[in-house]
Amino acid sequence: MKTTSALLLALAALSARAFAGDAPPAGPMTLDQAIDAVLAHYPSLDAARAEIDAAGARTMQSNAVRLPQVSGQAGYAYDSLRPYVSFALPGSPPNAIYQNITNSYAASITARQLLTDFGRTDSLVEMARSGKITAQDALEEARHQLGYETIQAFYGVILLRSSAAVAREEISTLEEALRISEKKFGAGTATKFDVLTTQVRLANARNNLTDTLASLDRQENGLRQLLSWPLGTPLELSGDFDAEVPAIAESEAIADGLVNRPEMKLALDDEKTARLKLDAARDGNRPTLSAEVTGGVADGYVPSLYDNKGYVTAGLNLQVPIFTGKRLTGERLEADAGVRSSEARAQELVTTITTDVANAYSDLNAARARLASADTLVAQAKEALDLAQTRYANGVITNFELLDAQSSFRSAELSRLQARYDCVLARQAVARAAGVAPRQ
Repeated sequence: MKTTSALLLALAALSARAFAGDAPPAGPMTLDQAIDAVLAHYPSLDAARAEIDAAGARTMQSNAVRLPQVSGQAGYAYDSLRPYVSFALPGSPPNAIYQNITNSYAASITARQLLTDFGRTDSLVEMARSGKITAQDALEEARHQLGYETIQAFYGVILLRSSAAVAREEISTLEEALRISEKKFGAGTATKFDVLTTQVRLANARNNLTDTLASLDRQENGLRQLLSWPLGTPLELSGDFDAEVPAIAESEAIADGLVNRPEMKLALDDEKTARLKLDAARDGNRPTLSAEVTGGVADGYVPSLYDNKGYVTAGLNLQVPIFTGKRLTGERLEADAGVRSSEARAQELVTTITTDVANAYSDLNAARARLASADTLVAQAKEALDLAQTRYANGVITNFELLDAQSSFRSAELSRLQARYDCVLARQAVARAAGVAPRQ
């Protein structure tokens, strides 16, 4: 058990080092730095890059048919049966003529060159090249997805940290209010109800802070995972919520999305590949004309059976498919169905992108409206709190009413913070729907 545990720990350490990214920057990390770090080291991007290399290798394999094919052969044969013809000349001992030798050796080199297959190989090579383009666009899609995940995680950490700061301010205010209430209760100028009310509010505030910190811990761990950093690595961020409005109009964003969205590029790639596959299937019954040259040395040829003799053979080879058991028909039907399927997916994606952009603009407008309302609410809540503090100092209102004003002000601050967060995410959603590369 000890050996197994030690082995598992060693494997875990090696895995952690294998996927570890760059060391954290010396100062606070900006959003752009976070995106660059994620896109530089995330394992799924390495897998996508490997798929591009594999697609390039498949193109090389498809193109190899056009190039000369050279092979070497060498052989040895043993034959115990040696037919012969015996004869005798006058005045001479009996003789025999053998047809073969017991131990035979041969070596040769054959070169084969495809002369033409009437476009069949061209279709296969183009289909393989299209697969490489698809792999490149798949890498771009993965980069977009990871980039926007990083943006959401980055701003999520900032939101929760700001929310925790507001919660701590509320706790500090309630602790001071509790101290004053307990002092007044001891002096007989406040009731037990004031003390209990403050204690309840303080307990709820502390519970809210605990929940916020737990959410913050999960959000920070998610960002560390994207950055390929070990758990517990200090995470210093530099940034704030930016609620600016996109400069382009909704119709322009839709047009950009139909061209730049990685999903649309992949759909068009699939459609092109499907058409090339259909062309290759249609060319499957075309004849193949090739030339072949073989040169080498061999023994066992009359009249000197044991002499090694050099030789050269050359010829043309024409292959014409006549009946393939409907294999080519099945390939054409399959390829035609693939074309229709890819066309339907691309058409569906046009509607999806249009809807995504429209929804993103709708969410952005709603978030901006909530932010404007939240700004007004904070100003009103601050004014109400100032009045409540003055009235409480003059003994006009109770401690309970002052706590209500303080709680309303903190809630308004949290609402404005959430509205700013919603605005920046809505703006990023518009950019993502329009196919813009993830950046601040």
